[in-house]
Amino acid sequence: MQIGMRIYYDKATGNVIHNTGEYVGRSYTEPTEDQDFAAIKELAQRVRETVGVLKLQYGQHSREFAQAESYRVDPGSGTLEFTYPGPQPNPLEGRLEAVETGSADTAQQLADALARLNETEAQLLDTQAALAESYEELQEAKREAVEAQVGLAELYELVLAGQQPVTPEDPAAPAEGGEEDNG
Repeated sequence: MQIGMRIYYDKATGNVIHNTGEYVGRSYTEPTEDQDFAAIKELAQRVRETVGVLKLQYGQHSREFAQAESYRVDPGSGTLEFTYPGPQPNPLEGRLEAVETGSADTAQQLADALARLNETEAQLLDTQAALAESYEELQEAKREAVEAQVGLAELYELVLAGQQPVTPEDPAAPAEGGEEDNG
């Protein structure tokens, strides 16, 4: 059984009052907070409402505890703050670089997506123009087909009536408005 630690701290200052430590073993039963206040001298001397408790999982922050010179709890957020020997590293520095890199990557991906979108939009406009042109050509072909059908229907009616169609190029056809020459 692995049992994480509890860190008891002063709610006003964030200073650590007691750290229960971690435990690994079969026969150990984790005490309750009430039992800790009864058994631990530093806690028993305090007014319970002034003490906060931070519960950590087994192994949580083990690297930070091993490297840190000291630690405390931020009373506002309830999170651990570590102090390291020597110049203090900025814990956000690596994260900031990662965020900036991720932000640059995201910006590039967005720019690429926008370029593809603009290209697709141009292709769509070209396709719409081609479709409109094809539609107009289809409408013209349809109109011509209707005219041809009407002409064929008229020709068919003439054939059924036994008449020959008259065309202006036909030399045997009488001239319009003139009389036949009998002479």
